This record gives sequence, C-alpha cells and structure tokens, in this order.
Amino acid sequence: MVPLTALTVWGFVVSAAEPASPALNARTPAVAPQAKPAPTAETLSSIESAYSERAGSVLLQFGYDQFGEEPPRRDGSGGVQADYTLGPGDELLVTLRGQKSSSKRHVIDATGLLTADDVRPVVAQGLTLADLRAQLANAVTASFPDTEVYVSVTEIRRIGVLVTGAVARPGRQEVGAFATLIDALTAAGGVTRAGSLRRIRLFHAHAAGGTVTGGAPSNGLPIDLYDLFMTGDGANAGIRLRDGDRVFVPPLGPTVALAGPFKRPGVYELPPGEDRLPVAVATEMAGGLLRPGSHRALRYAIGPNGEERVEELAETDAPPLTDGDLLLLAPRRENRSGGLRLDGHVLRPGPRALERTPTIATLVTAADLGPAPYLPFAVLASTSPDSRARVLRPIDLRAVLNGRDRRPLAESDTLYVLGADEVDFLTSEPVLDLLRGAREPAANACRGLVVLARALTAQPDGPLANGPQARAAAGLTGGRTPCPPLFEAVPDLLVFALEHSSLLMGGVARPGFYPSAARGSAAALALAAGGPASGPYDDIPMVGGATQRRPAVAGAILEPDVPVYELTGHARRPGVRPLAGGATLRDALAGGDALKRDVYPLLGVIERFDRRTLAHRLFPFSPREVASGQANRALADGDRVWLLSSAEVRLLAGPSDKDSKPEPPQGDAGPPDAGPPLPDSVAALVRERGVQVRGAVRAPGTYPVAETATIDALIATAGGLSATADLASLEVTTTTGQRRRLDLRDGASARTALHPGDSLRVNPTPRTLEARAVTISGAVRRPGSYDVARGETLSSLIDRAGGLTEEAYPAGTSFLRDSERKRERAWFDQQARDLERWMVQEVEKGEAARSDVVGLARQLATQLRGVEPLGRIVVEADPQMLRRRPELDVLLEPDDRILIPKRPLTVTVTGEVLHPTAAQFVSGKTAEAYLREAGGASRNADDARIFLILPDGRAQPLSLSSWNHTVTAIPPGSAIVVPRDPKPFDLMEFSKNIGTILGQLAISAAAIAVISE
Repeated sequence: MVPLTALTVWGFVVSAAEPASPALNARTPAVAPQAKPAPTAETLSSIESAYSERAGSVLLQFGYDQFGEEPPRRDGSGGVQADYTLGPGDELLVTLRGQKSSSKRHVIDATGLLTADDVRPVVAQGLTLADLRAQLANAVTASFPDTEVYVSVTEIRRIGVLVTGAVARPGRQEVGAFATLIDALTAAGGVTRAGSLRRIRLFHAHAAGGTVTGGAPSNGLPIDLYDLFMTGDGANAGIRLRDGDRVFVPPLGPTVALAGPFKRPGVYELPPGEDRLPVAVATEMAGGLLRPGSHRALRYAIGPNGEERVEELAETDAPPLTDGDLLLLAPRRENRSGGLRLDGHVLRPGPRALERTPTIATLVTAADLGPAPYLPFAVLASTSPDSRARVLRPIDLRAVLNGRDRRPLAESDTLYVLGADEVDFLTSEPVLDLLRGAREPAANACRGLVVLARALTAQPDGPLANGPQARAAAGLTGGRTPCPPLFEAVPDLLVFALEHSSLLMGGVARPGFYPSAARGSAAALALAAGGPASGPYDDIPMVGGATQRRPAVAGAILEPDVPVYELTGHARRPGVRPLAGGATLRDALAGGDALKRDVYPLLGVIERFDRRTLAHRLFPFSPREVASGQANRALADGDRVWLLSSAEVRLLAGPSDKDSKPEPPQGDAGPPDAGPPLPDSVAALVRERGVQVRGAVRAPGTYPVAETATIDALIATAGGLSATADLASLEVTTTTGQRRRLDLRDGASARTALHPGDSLRVNPTPRTLEARAVTISGAVRRPGSYDVARGETLSSLIDRAGGLTEEAYPAGTSFLRDSERKRERAWFDQQARDLERWMVQEVEKGEAARSDVVGLARQLATQLRGVEPLGRIVVEADPQMLRRRPELDVLLEPDDRILIPKRPLTVTVTGEVLHPTAAQFVSGKTAEAYLREAGGASRNADDARIFLILPDGRAQPLSLSSWNHTVTAIPPGSAIVVPRDPKPFDLMEFSKNIGTILGQLAISAAAIAVISE
C-alpha cells in the first residue's frame, strides 16, 4: 500500500513537473524519439520497488543504466601509437616494398615470436611498436636488400580479467589490451542492482616477486563509479587493466531516495565509509531542482521498530539523510496568471498574454491562421467561475475575422482552430463505425475516438447514437484519414464538433459532417465541403426579389433541392454541377475540354443510384468516343461520373505477362495527382474489362475498355507500335478461343473492334542482325568491332577483318565470351560463400578453431570475391584448319572478344615461385629449366599440382618427379603455373575442393597476365 500522505504530496509533485496548460501544435506534431520501454513492476529491483511504493512514483537506482548491452568482440587499432608495448596475440600487418613485395598479417605467437615469410623470426614480446619496426627492418635488409618494411597493428591482443561479485555474468572476461574497469564490467553484463557502484575493488596481477604491482594495497584499489558518472572524473576508473587482474563488486551499501521536481530523481548510494548525507549534497547528486523557488520538503524515515515517520524539513539546517530515508519535494505554490492560449490550425500555436489580447478578435487574426482553415466553427475552452469546470463554446471564426465578435477573454482561456484534417476526420471510417453501432474503437485508436465511444455508450438513445443523423450517415463511405493530433491532445473536441454538425448528403464533393456555430449558413458549409460557389445550397429566393438564408443547425440533414451530377476523378475541374436542360455525358466532358492530359481514354464509369428500384448501377463509357462525338449518354440526378488516369488504370489492371512493362507507381499512396479513392465496385469493373495487348508495342499490358475498342485505339493507348513491329502480322484471340491474323496495312483491320477479355498480339519483325557487336583485335589486318548476323562463325569474322597478318600466332588466340565469364564468376562466388559459411559455423560451434586456418580461409574468400574471370574458351582459330574441319568453326555470340597475338618468344612462369618471370623460349627446353630461371618453387607451393597452360588456353599437368622420364613439349606463349599448397586447409570440411579452388585462381591469374602482355 502507498501511504496516503505520500500520494497527497505527490499531487503537488506532478503539478510541478507539468505545465498548467500544455502547448499544442495540431498541424506539426513533434516526433518523440524512441526510448527504452518504461519500467514495470516486474523489471524493478526489490529496493526500487520499496522506494517507488513509498513515493507513489517509479524511482530507479542511479548509474546502473550506464553499462552497454554488449561490448564489442574486438577492439579497434586505429589509435595504436609507436610506444605501444607488444605481446602474444597482437596481430600485425607487415608490408614489404622493393626487391621483395608482399603484404600479410602475422600474429605474435605464445612464445613472443613474430615470424614473417622469408625473414628470420623476431622476438616481439616486450618491444614497443617502434622498436619492432627497427628490428624487423634490419632482418628484412639482411635477406632482401633495397626493401623497405612497414609495420602496423591491425588487431589488439585480448587479456583476461576475473570479475566477481554482484555482476550479471561473473567469471573470467576477455577484453582488449586498452580496456578499463568499465569495459570489464560491461563484458560481465554490468553491475546488478544488488551490487555497489561506490565500493568496487581492483586487484592488479602480482609480479614475479609476489608484490602487488602499481603500489596498490593488498586489499585492492578502491573505485567509486559515482565520480565518473556524475562529473566525468573518476580517475581510478580509467586505469588500464592488465592480464590477470581481478575486479570485485561488493553488495549495495546504504541508500537514500529523492522524488519530486528534481532533474534526476532516483535512488542513490551513500559514499563509502559514511552513513549520513546532507540534504544539499543529496540535491546536488539528483541534478538540482527543476524550477527555482521555495519548496516543501518531506522526509520519510524508517524508525527502529519499523514504522515510517514523516517530517517536514526546514529549508535551512535540515538534518542529514540516513540509510532508507526518502526525500519528497513539492513546490509551495503552483499557479499562473495573465495567460491564455491559441492552438490548433494556426501558424504559431502557444501561449499569449491576456493584457495584449483581451478580446477574441485580438487573439486571432487572418495572419495567424494556417492554410485552408475551417471558418464556420472553432472552439473556445473557458473555466466556469462558479464550478471551476472546463466549458466549451462554439465560435464563428468568420464573425471574429470580420470584427462582429469581440467578446472579452478570461484568464486560462484557449481557442482551438480547426482545419481540413479535423473536419475530414468527422466523416472518417473509424467515426462512422462507432455511429453504426460498434461498441469500441480499434486497439490503437486515438483518445478522441475513445471519448466518442464512451459518449455513445452512455447515451445509446441520444441523438448522436440513434438520431436521424446517425442513421443517415450509416450509408456514407468514410475516408481513411488518420486521427489529427488535436483530437488526440483534446479528445472532447471530437464529440463537441459532432454535436454541433450538420450532415450534408449530396450536391458536394465530400458529403459528411460539417460543424457550425449557432445557426450557420448551409451555403458556407457546402463551400467548405467542395461544393460550387453557387448551387443547390444557395439562399432561398423570396417574393419581391429578396432571399432567405438556408440555415445549417446542429443535428440537421441537408440535401440539395435541384438535380445535380458530380464529375470526379481525373478531370480538370471536378465537382458537383446542376443537371439542367437534359445534360448529357458529352456536356459533362465539355467536348473533351474537361479532361486532363493523361486521362485514360478507353474507359470511364457512370455511378448511378436508381431511386425507383433502389439499385446501384454502373455504366462504362469511352471518354475517347464521347469527346470525339461517336457516343453519348443522358445523365440522371445524382449521377457520379468517374474519370481515371492512365497511371491509376495501370495500378488496377496490373501487368498481363512478362512482356508487360508498367511504369512504377509514384509512392505508396497511388499515382501522382490521385483523386478520391475509387469505390470497390468501380475498381472491380475496371479489372474485369481488360484487353491484353502484347508484343511489339511500347507499353504492353492490360487495357480495360468500355463495350468495345478498336485496334488502332488500343495500340495508341499502349504508346504506339515499336520500331520492330511487323504490320503484316497481328494476332487477335477472342474470349471464345477463336484466333485471327490481321494485316495493319489494310485500313479496315485497324478498325476491328475488340471486347473485354480479348487479346491482341503485335508480332515483331524477325531479326537477322545481332543487337550487339563482337570485337577482334591483335594480328589481323582490320581490327575493330563488327556487327554479326545470326549463325556467323569465327572464320567468317577473320575474313571480314582482312585475314591474319604474317606474324599472327593463331594457336595462342584468346576467345573471351561473356556467358562463360558469368559462369566462372558464379563459381567463384559460390566457393567464397562456402568458405564464409564454414567460418560462421566454426564460430557458432564455440570450438577453438585454429586462427591461422581461419585467417587463410578469410584471405582466400577475399581473393575469390575480388578475382575478375575472363571467360576464356578454347577454340581453333587457324583459318587453314577451319577450312579442313568446319565442325571446329565456333559460332559467334554478341559481345564476344577475340585476341589473336603475334608469335611470342617467351614462356611465363607464375604462381608460388620465388621470382615470377617471362623466360625466353628455347626449343626443347624443359619445364624444370624454366622453373629454375624463376628461382624455383616457394615453400607455399604444391609441387605435385604444377600444370602447363598452352597458348590456346588448354591446361595439362606437369610431372617433375625424378621417376618421370617423359619430356613435355612447351610451345612459345605457354604459362607454367605453380599453385599454392592446400595443406593448411586440411582441417576444413571441404578441403578436397581446395586444390581445385587454388588451381582455378592460378589459371585466372595466368590468363590475365598473358592477355595483358
């Protein structure tokens, strides 16, 4: 139970934290930043629950939210300086430039050694980064003169710290070498709310002699995190941890709580070694007061026998707080005077001074209103001097702006101005659902709907719930307008506006509820509802030429007295028009002048309600035929003529097949310049009257039609014929399955009428020329790009290029094909994904995978992602051989590239050799001799998988064993490839494929090198 006194005083506290009249900006609501979920009874600690129950509000312990959710698994290395001391586990990037060029990552092993390729090991443990650079430079210079070495730290080593006591995950924690106490506590899940933040102990690891390093006493170094959290000082909290350090978090010490208008109310722990806390110090810990001035301070203390005593403290010489005390603060006075407010659909909402705006005419002027304000109705909220209750009064803003209403204002009055959003929401579907009998709004409904539901439930037989207006409005179609912020902040305004509304049932663009002050004008409401300036709600003519204003009173149902029709949708001037002189559809479209430029020409809809048969009927028509005088129809009272845009039709009809290429919609709400939403019945009619247009037109798709549409009209609507259209080959398929072929060159065929459900296909002209060219270069007489016909061969292309030159070497032709390149690219990507999947599985298993194997796998995956395959295929390019064996003459495809080199005089040796080179070709020279010229294989080479790439791209293995006496002929232009040894990858589950992967990488690299030459 919460003490009654605490709840009483807390009433003053809440009033101090909130303004007396909250400011409201109904047009531009502020977007609240996302915050952590509000604490609940289940998430509070026991001490938080105890203090919160005593205070009557939620109080949280200070400082425990400072720990991150999850520490980073690895520390960055961007800030490592030259004086950083290295140790086992540090990862270094060693880059060599000069005689020896390489760039690799190396990890200092457990013995402190750094072993780089082809360089003697260096003892790195204990050296600074600068010292290591010097020693490694000497070692590299000894092996490779004229070589510069660059060393940087890429990953900091991890150290182990034992964290015990009141933490979420006690035990050994791995943190970075630069970690502080906060990092270790965060790695342990943070301090629990049962642990102390002010009495933490840090024990440094012992040196070899048994003494505590750093001069700390044997009972540890005390650390108070309040210094860090409150002032940012916390010198001890910033000490860098060492491998083997221990951190102990003791239980929570004595506490006090502060509630009320503090900047940081909460539960605070007393300083170490102290059992009393002065009130001034406690106030400073809580961030100080929210507002200046005198306050009433109540101290809740627990007595020796467990009872709680309440005493009011003096502002000076107040006794200090002790363990378990609760300090509750409230202002001595809370009042405002001389203020009022202007809110809602205004440019500058907020408070105003009464002395500057004593009347309603001075409070709001035309310059204060937002765009398109609703003038017939506003709301003035005042306080009754007798009952002190809030009273709402309707205001005619037109009378205020014209100077006819100059009523005086009183202190704390608020004038709410409505706009189009608020008035449209009165006839929205959520409001109409409640008026139709729904018992409660949706779960996420705004407060205005909740208040409306309560009002309807309280008076089920009242005029708002069961009156004529409610019954008449049940048949309206409401919009999906979101709840305006004004009805969320001041929910009573929604009910008040409905109680003062007239219901306009027709003759306007937007029928629905429109509030007015006292006896308003029906013509003014019709104008606000999108009706014409003069029309069915005009003033009533009287005898003698006088007129009488048609009133609009609360609860009235207004309908037009003259026949009207409505032109809506994609029209230049939509709206309600009088149906005079037997108006027709052609009159409504004004001979085409009423149509927008991108109106859909083949289908419009007349929506009609027959009052005799009570039937709702739809009549499709063709705006194109009506505008050209080929069709017409008489309109009836209450007709609604729907015109559609081309973009709207594309969204409704959707693509017909893979040939369709509809333009993407502009945004989620529909096509640009979208009018009112189509009724479901009209949208269904549009979808069911489609004609499929396919083939060689600029915009294939589904095109709804009225009754019929000619072929030329459909093709024009589809953007016209494309350049590849065959006029002599059109195909029409009817809904009965009959198929006809037509020739557009015959004028009569273009006038063939198609019906809904038919399909039209315009066949393209067969292409004999490929859309893209092929390129031939190198040792031909006329190199360049050539257009090729279907079925053209390589020999034909060589003839067109003038034939081969005398120095041409057709055996070394490189034939590059885009489809083959894509296949190779897909294969490399798949292998990279397999490697990355294996690395992820190793991490998820939690097993200690060999770091060197994982590093090699990561490096290999990067290489697979970065390699650019050429797509080379093996072809025969010798014209004489192609004449003898035409079956070897390859067919050309678009984007093929052919490179015919000159006769080479070299043999390339590449891969895992000490010095990749291009050796001079010597007839009869063996592969071993070429390898010796490249310095021989490196220690990472796979001697058993050395292979030869012949000039035409074929590959064959080379056996260099002493037992092999077969001599492989090596022609000029060949490449000897020494692949990498796959043994380091033996631990992988797919190690059997590593050799293939490494071989393919080597082939790609060799092919690129040959073509580059």
